[in-house]
Amino acid sequence: MKTKIALIAAMTLAAGSAVAADSGFYVGAGVGYGKINVNANKIDNRIDADFASAELPYAVTSSSTSQGATPYSLTVGYKWMKYFATELSYIDLGNANYRSNFSNGLVIPSVNGTVKGQWDAKGWPVSALGIWPIDDSWSVFGRLGVFMGDVKLTYKVVEDPNSTTLYRRHASDNSTQFIGGVGTDYNFMDTWTARLEWQAMPSLGNNDTGSGNWNNIQFSILYNF
Repeated sequence: MKTKIALIAAMTLAAGSAVAADSGFYVGAGVGYGKINVNANKIDNRIDADFASAELPYAVTSSSTSQGATPYSLTVGYKWMKYFATELSYIDLGNANYRSNFSNGLVIPSVNGTVKGQWDAKGWPVSALGIWPIDDSWSVFGRLGVFMGDVKLTYKVVEDPNSTTLYRRHASDNSTQFIGGVGTDYNFMDTWTARLEWQAMPSLGNNDTGSGNWNNIQFSILYNF
């Protein structure tokens, strides 16, 4: 009889632990490799408009942007059941560098120069996760949410041949954009989870800041309370 009672008690505790593991708060931190595909033409147009408003006889002749970035994020989540969770995160998407050349065309004497800028974004994604448990350790999920944050463009205009800084400018945009992703979680200890995820946003920014899309492969560690 005592053996049966002990067995029932052990089974009850195990069931309770399994239920507890299916819900609860967790926190995490992650770092990734992202690409910010900024539309350089929109930044060119912004700079040409600045030249015109300052009554400077210049125009952008060529431009380029870097795409690689190193995003990082901090996350607080709650798993309502083994199939569903919600998350609030802070994410810094990293930055893209912009560079362009300008000139005064055929005006004599000729004047040339460069524009150096930086495009960056950061904010607060709120997401819902649909989860498919594969076994006790592995699960896959899909993310759907909204990113609420700030996109900023800063740049300076330098005139050659004396490397004279003509002026500095900045523009910002409060963006609210769709964010989505897919990923997998691996529970390697009772309270620790490793996560690998692809995330994306189709559009960020506006005509003043320049706009672009963002993709990110991120690795995270989560602690489950």
